[in-house]
Amino acid sequence: MKISRLAVALLSALVFSGCGMFKQKAADYYLGKARKTAEARNPPQAEVEAAFSNIEKALSYAPESGQAVDLLGRLSDSASRNGFAGAQELEAAALKKALAGSPLNWSARESLINFFAARGDLGGLEAMAAQAQDLYASAAAGGGGEGQRYCALLAGLAANASALPWLESEAYLSLNKAPEPLFEKAAAYEAGAVKVQAMKTEAEKMAASDAAVKKYAPAALVSAAEVAAADALRDPETRTAVAGFNARAGSDKAFRAAVEMAVLGNAALVKKEYAQARAFYQGALNHCPALIDARRQLAETDFQEGAALATAGEDPKAAAQLLYKAYGGASAVIVEALRTGNLIPFIKPAKFLGETYSLKAADLAALRAVEGAKLRNTARLEAEFKAALDEALKLNPEGRLARELLERYTKEGF
Repeated sequence: MKISRLAVALLSALVFSGCGMFKQKAADYYLGKARKTAEARNPPQAEVEAAFSNIEKALSYAPESGQAVDLLGRLSDSASRNGFAGAQELEAAALKKALAGSPLNWSARESLINFFAARGDLGGLEAMAAQAQDLYASAAAGGGGEGQRYCALLAGLAANASALPWLESEAYLSLNKAPEPLFEKAAAYEAGAVKVQAMKTEAEKMAASDAAVKKYAPAALVSAAEVAAADALRDPETRTAVAGFNARAGSDKAFRAAVEMAVLGNAALVKKEYAQARAFYQGALNHCPALIDARRQLAETDFQEGAALATAGEDPKAAAQLLYKAYGGASAVIVEALRTGNLIPFIKPAKFLGETYSLKAADLAALRAVEGAKLRNTARLEAEFKAALDEALKLNPEGRLARELLERYTKEGF
C-alpha cells in the first residue's frame, strides 16, 4: 500500500510533535521532583545532590528552560544557607550543560556570568565574553534575529563589565609584587573600560531604536548588564588616571623604569628588607624625581624600620633618627600630594593622601613612645598628630591604621 507524501509529512509532524511533548513532560517530571527538595526545610545532602541531578536531567530534555534555571538558583541558595558547601559548584556545572545544549538560553548564560563574577574568575568571564561575541557575530551575519543580537550584546557587556573591578583589584595587588603584572593589568583595564563603554552605548541605541528587542531579553539579563556596566564605569577619574599612566609608561622610558623600581621596592619592603627597599625607591626617584609614590614609600620604610628597632629595644637612638626622618618625609609628601597627586594608579588620590596622613600620625605616636619625656615641642607635635589623624579619617575613613590610632589615642592620649 502506497503512502502519499502528504501522509508521510503529517505522520512525521505528529511524531516530532509527540517527541516535543514527551520531552517537555519529562522535563516537568524531573523539575517537580527537584522542586520538592528546593522547598523542603533542611533536606539531607543526598537529597540535595539528587535534586541537582534531576534539574540536569530536566535541562537535558529542555535545555532552553528558564524555569529550570530559576529552580536551579533557588535550590543552590537554599542548599548554601543550610550549609551545603558544594551547591554553587553543582549549579555552575548544570548551567554549563544547559548552555552546551542551548547556547541561546539567556537565563542560564546570565546566571553563569554572575557565578564567575562573584568569584572573580577572570578566565570564566573571558570565556563568557568570547561566547557572547560569537553569538552576536552569528546574529549580525544573518544567523539570528535582532533579539539574539541584543541578548548577545547584553551578555557580553555583563561579562566584560564584571571583569573590570577584578582587573582593578589585581592591578592594585600587583603594586606590592612585581612590575610586569601591573603594566599588563593596567593595559587590560584600559582596554576593558573602552570596550564596556562602547558596548553600553550600542545596547542603549538598540533598545531606543527598537523597543521589541528589549522585550525579547530576560529582565534579569538586562538588569545584570546595566548593573555591571554602572559599577565598572562608576569612577571616570580612575579610568583617566590609568589611561594617562599607560600612555606615559609607553612613551617615557625613565618613568617606566621608575615605576618598575618602585614596585620592586614595595616587594622588598613587604619582606622587611629595608636596605634593599631604600635602594629601589632611591633608584626610582633618580629616574623620575616627581614620582612621589616612591618618596612616600621611602618614608614608610624609615617608619617601619624605626618602629621595629624601638619595639625590639635594640638601638633607641637609631630608632628615633629613623622616625624623625620618616616624619619629615611624610610631611613633604603631603605637601606635594596636595599639589600634584600620586602618579601610579589604582590607589585613588584621596586614599593615597589619607594613608600618608596616617603614616605621619603613626610616626608621631611612635616618636612620643621612643623619646618619652625627651620629646621636644610635645604640645605642637600632639596638635600635628591630631590634625593628621583627622585628615586621615576624613580622606580614607576605612583606613585601618587611622582607626587603630584613634582608638589608642582615645584610651591613652598622645
